[in-house]
Amino acid sequence: MENSINLINDEILIKEYIERGKGLFNDGETQKAFKNFNKAILLNNKYALTYLIKGQAHLELYEVEEAKKCLKTYVELVPKDPKGYWKLIDIHDLTGEFDKCIYYCEKLIINDPQNSIFHIKKAQFLALLNDFKEAIKSFDVCLELDPNFYDALCGKGSALLSLRYKKEAIELYKKAIEVDFTKSDAYFGISQVYMSMGPITEALRYAEKAYHIEPENEWYKCHYNVLKNMNLKI
Repeated sequence: MENSINLINDEILIKEYIERGKGLFNDGETQKAFKNFNKAILLNNKYALTYLIKGQAHLELYEVEEAKKCLKTYVELVPKDPKGYWKLIDIHDLTGEFDKCIYYCEKLIINDPQNSIFHIKKAQFLALLNDFKEAIKSFDVCLELDPNFYDALCGKGSALLSLRYKKEAIELYKKAIEVDFTKSDAYFGISQVYMSMGPITEALRYAEKAYHIEPENEWYKCHYNVLKNMNLKI
């Protein structure tokens, strides 16, 4: 009975240290904030929330290695909570360690294999590593779970284009346009395919649509203007 009372009292105190630390951190008192986080850890080094909050604080200060340590401890303590894995993915994405991002995406998938968001993140990181064949496999899982997943359709289209499956890429982009004609990604993607195949007028037509949907996108603007100038010279 006495032990359970002590545990309850410790948890109350730990929460006080965490909240005090968060307040100090928000006020710019970073050293005092971390002292409070560390006091919470000294009281109970198995209390997961402390590592999540402390890891986030390190991340906001771009103290990447310290953030990694905290968040790795967090996922060891609560391996089924996606928050820690997402933060580790953000860190490794920031540092360009895309293979590590894939590793943590796989951890998320193990815990929730029916979540299409986890599969598409894995696919996108595989594409960044130019592993387009494996990326397509992950995009396919997304599309099995949700055949109208716009980003998965566009992502697979882009991967197919990189592997020179141009007709298949066009089909995917056209399906994405059918799913949502108000988004620009598929128009831009199909324009790139047509540009690589030669029919500039078709490439220009889709480039213009992408640019009109998202005129503040400098890349779309540049692509559209290049094609427009090329078309004038034909």
